[in-house]
Amino acid sequence: MERRGLLPEQFLKYVTKPVSREDVNLWVKVNGIGIEKINLFGEYLTFLYDLIIDTYLGKDTIKTDNEIEGHFNWCWEKIINNFRKENIIFKNEGKHKEYFFNFFYESFYNGKEEQVEKIKLFLNELFVLYTTKTKSELDMLLEMYNLLNDNLTVK
Repeated sequence: MERRGLLPEQFLKYVTKPVSREDVNLWVKVNGIGIEKINLFGEYLTFLYDLIIDTYLGKDTIKTDNEIEGHFNWCWEKIINNFRKENIIFKNEGKHKEYFFNFFYESFYNGKEEQVEKIKLFLNELFVLYTTKTKSELDMLLEMYNLLNDNLTVK
């Protein structure tokens, strides 16, 4: 059986129509979302973003994909180690690392300069549940949440 995509008006609604507060609360319960973990993962990604931005030497210095990956890996390890000092243990390797490398590769390393602040705003708003969200944003949040949650161990 062929899987059908969304009609244009359905897709537009998916990415633009805000979900009601009641539906967000239900979504949190149905998906077993922990509010403390949402906050933790938001902080994790904000710290990672800030470290990437603060230590990036620019496209004239970090030119190749190997250099980009090296910079990301250094930032990733630094954040992992900083959280480890607080007894919050994330696995170093896994789908979460691959996902966020691709996220930052496409949106930051290969993105346009004007996107940089939009990335931080996006991450900050995505991980705050009391801000208005679309169904599309909730799906992204759930994907990121599950990736980080599956790779987290708290001592």
